[in-house]
Amino acid sequence: MSAPFPKHLTPSVLIAVDGSRASLDAVDYTVHMAGLIRGLEVVLLHILPAPPPFLVDAAVTDTTAYKRLREIEKENERQGRAVMEKAAQRLKSLGFPEPRVDQRLRRRRTGLVRDIVAEVELGHFDALVVGRRGLSRAEELFMGSVSNQLVHHTMSVPLWIVDGPPSPRPRILAAVDGSEASLRAVDHIAFMLGSNPDVEVDFLHVIPRFQSHCLMEPVNGSGPWDEADAEQPTAGKPLGRGECLTGFSHRAAAILKAGGFSRERVHFFQEEVTLGVARTILRKVTQGGYGTLVLGRRGMERSPLLGGVADRVIRRAGETAVCVWLVN
Repeated sequence: MSAPFPKHLTPSVLIAVDGSRASLDAVDYTVHMAGLIRGLEVVLLHILPAPPPFLVDAAVTDTTAYKRLREIEKENERQGRAVMEKAAQRLKSLGFPEPRVDQRLRRRRTGLVRDIVAEVELGHFDALVVGRRGLSRAEELFMGSVSNQLVHHTMSVPLWIVDGPPSPRPRILAAVDGSEASLRAVDHIAFMLGSNPDVEVDFLHVIPRFQSHCLMEPVNGSGPWDEADAEQPTAGKPLGRGECLTGFSHRAAAILKAGGFSRERVHFFQEEVTLGVARTILRKVTQGGYGTLVLGRRGMERSPLLGGVADRVIRRAGETAVCVWLVN
């Protein structure tokens, strides 16, 4: 497994806001997760809209155009500060501590998505939080969904995609396939949630139809938690000794234990595919009442789970109102 994501001593997330209902849902979800993630710090980011290009060109030689450009820039900044203040007041009204909130207003330089990504990479945040249907709906008509573009451009940081108001249920499900991306998802979970003794996480492996073996390579030796002593799940098919997730569960357990998880807080399941891997995962989300789903961005080579399946899960997640953590 390659090096984990850069981390702050205290978990820190960047929320992209634009004043839309969706971006406020992202704020609400972050406050909800702050009840589970100890010491969470938040930075609100708003990217100002770009002035008309023709006006920018004309302002070089035309005094009237220059004055008009400055007026537009000042108005955009005024509206941007109002957007930031609205999000900050939302955090405050929900009980999020003001000292743990920062605001950043940025001019648009290379494009909305690229500017957001640049801010994330510059600050080495532990996650980027976005509302699925926010971030300049008018631009989405021409450029495609900004949140969907971020799925393909935020390769250096986990992306939390919030679709609708947050579920009051704290249950967390991680869909895994034994790949390095899955282990990085485990690492993200361990860092963000390991210090809270009340958080439990379920790990799900979906077995594709007509596949007699899984792609996970077993690891020699026992993991930090003895399988024989592990609590057996009451729903789905529990993973017994010798089954294909054993190697992965050992490696994942080592990461989780180092992050502060106890054996009792971690559960491994596997289920056979029914309606397709993505739909099977989302069915599990609905049946189990999970509010958060964690996925690796890309699975193992030839893996039927992550990669393309992650894209399908994200597209359909709105039907279940679940927040998706997408980890590279």
